[in-house]
This record gives sequence, C-alpha cells and structure tokens, in this order.
Amino acid sequence: MNRRNFVGITAAGSARALAFSSQAPAPPALQYRVAFGLWINDMRNESAPLENWPYGTLDDETVNSIERALDVQREAGYNSIDLAGLLSIYAWPPGISSIATPERRKRVERIVNAAHARNMRVICFPSGVLSWGFDEIIRNDPAVRSDNRHVMNPLREEAWRWQEKVLDYVLDNFGIDGIHLESADQGRCRTPECLAKWPNDVVYHSYVTSRTAEYLRRKRNDLTLLATIQGFSAWGRDFTPEEDQALVDLSRRVDCLFDQGHNGTYVRESRRRDFISRLHCGYGTSGGLWVYPPQRWDRTRWFLPYVSRTGAHIRQLYRDGGQGVMYYQGPVANPGVEVNIAFGGRIMTDPNRESGSVLDEVIARLYQPRNSAAQRRLASIFRTAEDGYFENWDAQRIMEARKRPMPGELHLVTLFGASPNQADYLMEPYLDARGRLAYKKALVSILKQLPALRDQCDCGGRLAAIRRCVEAALVDINNIACARGETEVWDDRHVDRLF
Repeated sequence: MNRRNFVGITAAGSARALAFSSQAPAPPALQYRVAFGLWINDMRNESAPLENWPYGTLDDETVNSIERALDVQREAGYNSIDLAGLLSIYAWPPGISSIATPERRKRVERIVNAAHARNMRVICFPSGVLSWGFDEIIRNDPAVRSDNRHVMNPLREEAWRWQEKVLDYVLDNFGIDGIHLESADQGRCRTPECLAKWPNDVVYHSYVTSRTAEYLRRKRNDLTLLATIQGFSAWGRDFTPEEDQALVDLSRRVDCLFDQGHNGTYVRESRRRDFISRLHCGYGTSGGLWVYPPQRWDRTRWFLPYVSRTGAHIRQLYRDGGQGVMYYQGPVANPGVEVNIAFGGRIMTDPNRESGSVLDEVIARLYQPRNSAAQRRLASIFRTAEDGYFENWDAQRIMEARKRPMPGELHLVTLFGASPNQADYLMEPYLDARGRLAYKKALVSILKQLPALRDQCDCGGRLAAIRRCVEAALVDINNIACARGETEVWDDRHVDRLF
C-alpha cells in the first residue's frame, strides 16, 4: 500500500521544517492520531449560554482554551489537531480575502504557531467540498447553483474555481499543514444532469472529494489530506462492490479515510479487516464513542468518562489494520473531558495496551496521587462514573426510539438553541427511571470518596472540579425525576435504603 509518511510538519515557501519523527512513539502507534477539535469553540473553557450552534467567535478565550487543550494533546501523544471555523463558519464572501479582520487573522496565526511549537500538524476544514460555506457565493453566482441551495454544482467549472479560491487563500496565507475534506454534510447536487452522471451517492461523493484532493496535491504535495465519508451512505446497509471500488479509488488520493461512526461505521466490523487491506491509504474512525460538548452549558455541568469503551474500540480497530482516529476533543476544564482526551492520545500511541493501565498512567500524570491507595481510588471514580451511566443504556430501547442504534456521538443537549437546554442525555431513551436511579447512586458514591482524596494528591484543583460536575449532574437527575413523579429517584429521605 502506498501510504504517505506522517511524521513531520512542513509549510510551502517557508524555511521552517519541524520534524518530530525522533519524538514519535515507537510502533505500534496509530499513524494518524488526530485531536478532532471540530469547531474552534468546542474546546472553549467558558460557555456561550445564549449563542446558537456553532459559535464562531474567535477571541482570546477561544485561543487560550485551544492552547490549554494543545498542552494535554501533545503530552498525550497526538500528532495533529483538526479545526473548523478558523476563518468561516457558514459563508465565505465573494471577496474571499475579506473573510477575516486583521485581529482574527492574528489569532488564527497564534493557534497555528501554538500547535507547531508543540510539534503538531494543523489540519483545517475551511469549507465543505462544494458545500458548507458557499451559501453566499451560491446566492450571488447563478452559474454555480444546483437544486440544493447549500451545494454547488460539480458540473459547473465555475463551482470548482470558487472551491479552489477558498483553498488557495487558506493555504497561501496561513501555516496550514493539511485539509479535512468533507462533502456530504449538506447532501449533494441532484439536478437531472448530476443524477444521470452520478446516480450513486457514494460514487458522487468519492468523485468530488477525489477531484479536490487532486487539486491540493498539485498545489502542495506535502499536505496531509484526511477525508471523512460521513453522509456518503445510509447507516446499516454497507457498501456495494461498486461503492467499495469508488472508495478504493479515492484512497489513492488522500492520506486517511475516516469512517467516523456517528451512528455506527458504514463498513461493518465483520468485514473491516478485508476492506482496509484493499485501501491505498489509512483507515480510521472516531474511537467508537464520544460526547459532543454542549456549548451553552457551564463546563463543569457533566461528568462522563468513556475510556473503557474507546479503549476497546481502538484496540480492535488497530488489530483490523486501522491507522487513524479522529478523537473528539472538548473543554479540558471539565475533568472527565480532560481524562478522555489524555487517555485517547495515549491509547493511540500503543493500541495493544489495556485500558486500565492507560487510565492509571493518565491519572498519575494529571492527579499525582501520593500513594497507591489514592491511585486506585481515583481510577475507581472514573470507572464508576463511566459504568454508572453507560451500563444503564438499553440497545433495544434506544433503537426503537431513535430508529437507529446506540450513538457513537452522544449529544447531551440539542445542538440548536438560544439558552442552556435540558439534559437530554439523562432522559429516555438513554436512561429510564431505573437508569437514573442507578446513575445517581454511582455519582453519590463518587461524592463520598472525594473528601478522603483531598490531601492524597496534587491535582491542581481537579478534585473540586469533579465535585462541581457531579453535583450539577445530580441536580439534573433529581429535577427530571421530581418533574416526572419518580419518588424513588429524587426523594432522599430514604437515603440509607437507596445508598
């Protein structure tokens, strides 16, 4: 397989060359250890309580939060960060270079420089492929329109010129090391001409992604190109032989294909090894399970470690030949998020390790326990929180309610809104009354353990943050239970019986 090397940072026209192969973990590390920041404020350590999603402000808090996350990421072993929204959230203007103020450009440069200083590559999602970001251009240029007001027509060369202008601006003006290619978030062009040429959606998306990748390769051969196939197909049906071949052809033009797994991966686990063996690039997922951070919530409003579950997924992915994970990030001010991020980086540097061993290493680094008893108790807190929530999911209940299986991507609240929303993750179909009671018991047991640890570790305030997270989650559970008349859950007068 002709897989490109991914061990350094270069920028065209610059004398800078930050090679970090000497610092890279020895095999069997995954090659593409991607800190998937997605939107720039997903790592923000301050909430945006009155802002609709996605929050595009790039201020000092955004930059400071990303820098703090970069410290955790690099120490844990990630070798790149993938960011959307550095310059545009929804719409590039026809005057491409007018997209950002001088202040915004300076902050973008600060983020890029901060990543490079930590020997991490910067992967950028400047726009979708012919979509996501071109709404204003589509409104102003009839020549590029399709039947979809969010998607340009790939049969119009004018559409490709606009795509290239956006890529040129980003790559010519900032020290970006790679491009995240995503074509299907807003659907596709379904004009009669496009449907006649590409009746199959997977073939269509493979073509437009391949053409964009070919342009980028001609422009700068050192770029890292990551292509996500989310939205290429419908979950649960798998790819046909024709679609497999289209993806294999696409794999000749990019460095890694990411079958992220929001509702399960398109390539079934039972045939993943065979599929990967046919590719000319790496194959990756998003780690099997992740929590999308709720931007309108206080950052210490939830406590959901998921290290055992991602660890098991990543080990099996590696054994099947996988070489990448887009590991979702979040605000490191949340101690559960911080441990998830640190765990993800470490397990990717040696996917054969057991999750418990990696968690112990993470806790030792972040919490500096003073004795083995404190180390064990801290590890127990994170396992208790994870199992107390996820072991109370019911696959059939979730499938019946969502019409799709248990999510890879868990939204604690709805994405959209103008104020902090309700705690969806604590309600059906995820938890029923019995599950809420079980999770409450787990959280109460954590609160009982925290005082004994106060003088047993040097954690930099992390234990206090865990307490705030747990208390907030308990309030949400009790409010839901009280509103629904679930007396056994919210009424603590029988505390001895319940706990």
